[in-house]
Amino acid sequence: MVEDENVMPGADDAVISWTASEFIAHEKDARWYGMLALVACVLAGLIFLITRDAISTFIVILGAVLFGIYAAREPRQLPYQLSDHGLRIGQRYFDLQQFRSFSVVPEGAFSSIVLMPLKRFAPMTTIYYAPEDEDRIVDVLATQLPYVEHRHDLVERLMRQIRF
Repeated sequence: MVEDENVMPGADDAVISWTASEFIAHEKDARWYGMLALVACVLAGLIFLITRDAISTFIVILGAVLFGIYAAREPRQLPYQLSDHGLRIGQRYFDLQQFRSFSVVPEGAFSSIVLMPLKRFAPMTTIYYAPEDEDRIVDVLATQLPYVEHRHDLVERLMRQIRF
């Protein structure tokens, strides 16, 4: 639910506030984790056959275990606040001048907004919201940032394919 209130430090204008999940969680059953284990074992086996290095093989297995643990993590509900000056996600504040542009990315029944950073190696910032709040959020962002179509890179397409 979006509501207007003046709560952001230094903001003279209305703030759009809402609460949403920090990411979209996809249900992962035992078959998903079984496929992860199978792929990790095959990859570790191939690396061992090619390099004969136990450390590299162990690193692949460890990486798969950590990937599985991270995949099982449940999303938190975070408070979001957006004004003409910046975006607050939980306790983190982002000045809108840190971003180059924004995109609306459909993700099944929901959409998200991806904010592209100005810094070359900074990560994209993704925000989630209820579908009925999209117009108000996009209107505020459009006054400060240009809208660009988002193209999924190779890693994003892979993560969508495996429902991560």
